[in-house]
Amino acid sequence: MPFWRPEFLLLLGLCLALLRLSPAPWRKPLLTLAGLCFYAWWDLRFVPLLVGAALADWALALWMERADAARRPLFVAGLALHLGLLGFFKYADFFVSAPAGSTLWLIMPLGLSFQTFSAITYLAAVQAGRMAARRNPLDVLCFASFFPVLAAGPIVRAEELLPQLDALPRPGADDLYEGFRRFSLGLFKKLVLADRLGLYVAEVNGHAGAYDAASTWAAALAYALQIYLDFSGYSDMAIGAGRALGVRLPENFSFPYAAKNPSEFWRRWHMSLSLWFRDYLYIPLGGSRQGEARTCANLMLVMLLCGVWHGSGWTFVLWGALHGLGLCGHRLWRQWRGRRAHSLPGAALAWAAATLFTGLCWIPFRADDLGHTRRIVAAMLGNGGPVHWVHPFVWAALALTVLAHGLRGLGREDLLALHGRPWYAPAVLLTLVWLAVLFAAEGFTPFLYARF
Repeated sequence: MPFWRPEFLLLLGLCLALLRLSPAPWRKPLLTLAGLCFYAWWDLRFVPLLVGAALADWALALWMERADAARRPLFVAGLALHLGLLGFFKYADFFVSAPAGSTLWLIMPLGLSFQTFSAITYLAAVQAGRMAARRNPLDVLCFASFFPVLAAGPIVRAEELLPQLDALPRPGADDLYEGFRRFSLGLFKKLVLADRLGLYVAEVNGHAGAYDAASTWAAALAYALQIYLDFSGYSDMAIGAGRALGVRLPENFSFPYAAKNPSEFWRRWHMSLSLWFRDYLYIPLGGSRQGEARTCANLMLVMLLCGVWHGSGWTFVLWGALHGLGLCGHRLWRQWRGRRAHSLPGAALAWAAATLFTGLCWIPFRADDLGHTRRIVAAMLGNGGPVHWVHPFVWAALALTVLAHGLRGLGREDLLALHGRPWYAPAVLLTLVWLAVLFAAEGFTPFLYARF
């Protein structure tokens, strides 16, 4: 159920109205029912999987709390359950097709990767004693089925969401305004900018080698913008829908293309995922506490797993490896610069290098396979065809993105975010919605991260 479809807006509107009219004890069941309806609209067959996993978490957490000595084995059992489900649905086709040349044609359950990571936060919090196990299974089911984040995050931790669901208020005017503001901005990013860029990217990348170097470089740039605007647009809509319901979700993006190095990029891009990998994988592996060699090994392992998490193909492994090398290289550069007291000549050069590196890393991420990646890179190096076409919309989207990042750098992002409800805010928001409806690309264009 895409966020811009009438069905979702009807579901959200009904949920808001019922929450507004309902007494406190009814709000959590109503929100749970809305989440199950959202999931069933996508595929009714997977609703038992969502419910069953949530009930398993409820039972395991209670068991962990009552059998203190067995907490760790039970936590490992919970990890095996969730990672096993994720591995089966996401990677079984890859391992079957590689040796056999066939496929199981498995359907990936909606948002399973994000649900897996959120569920692990609940089990980890109970195992570590940071949170008491919930006695009511409805609490865990409501957490697992919170529909604004079901499809593609942000990854919400149990410590963040469960207390808010316990004290779910009636939606108020402030929540509705802030929710509509964020939702409108996300809708504009997705339908007006990202989807239009996607048409150009699909044309050039779909005929890799037919277009000249300039067109292929423009397509690489367009995809870097598309995936940012698409995913941050989704996050804005999810955060907006959650805020309208009275729930504050974590931010997921903070102007990532303003980063001056790979480490800063990952502090700004898909922040809920970056923080999850940091807290639940990188730090348990030893983090940066055991010397530079071990730190670089940890960074490489985390980024390789991040790549594998995104998809079951060698292109994602390559993408993860490139980012791992970037993080290790930046760390070693900082060590060398500290000893020799040298630095890059200016922040502008550092930003250009980081942005170029990130943009090039998106090439295998977007490509169908390694052969497709090679054809795109060859075209970028001048071995492409004679066709030249750079759509003017690419430059318009680039200008808007640069403007937004520039205002952020000057501390004036309020001009775009419309904080504080200036007098012109309703007109601007309604204009954004009107533009989204008017310029939406024809056909169904799913969120890019919904497939992960």
